[in-house]
Amino acid sequence: MNPPYPSGGILKIVTIICRILLGIPFMIFGANILHPFLRMPIPPPESLQFKFMTVMMPTHWMALVGACQLLGGFLVLLGRTTPLGLVVLGPVLVNILAFHILLENGKDIGLPLVMAALELFLIFAYRGYFAPLMTLQAKPTGSAR
Repeated sequence: MNPPYPSGGILKIVTIICRILLGIPFMIFGANILHPFLRMPIPPPESLQFKFMTVMMPTHWMALVGACQLLGGFLVLLGRTTPLGLVVLGPVLVNILAFHILLENGKDIGLPLVMAALELFLIFAYRGYFAPLMTLQAKPTGSAR
């Protein structure tokens, strides 16, 4: 199996920086969803964003999203569990991007795009762990070949 960090001095440093830049915001915003400590703007009541949130908040869907953000950010920061953290954060990032693109017409998409770029870079940096997933001939473990 590949080493926990990509080989090469500068790539290793860039990878650590990207892990920190991706992991910390997800931990902060995930914790904020679970136990609010940062003030979040409330969208106008007639907006699609408000209607979306009126479904997401009372059903505790956002608590699940916050838990995934917190867990994924923590796993990315640990280093040895970065690939698993990237897998947890991937769907969360897709939904954040979809929210900003589809419900906000691209408004405030800067940070989500940066986070997506960090995620993609880290997937590339840890590509050895993801390569086995890119097969068209997968078989259940233990099955006859």
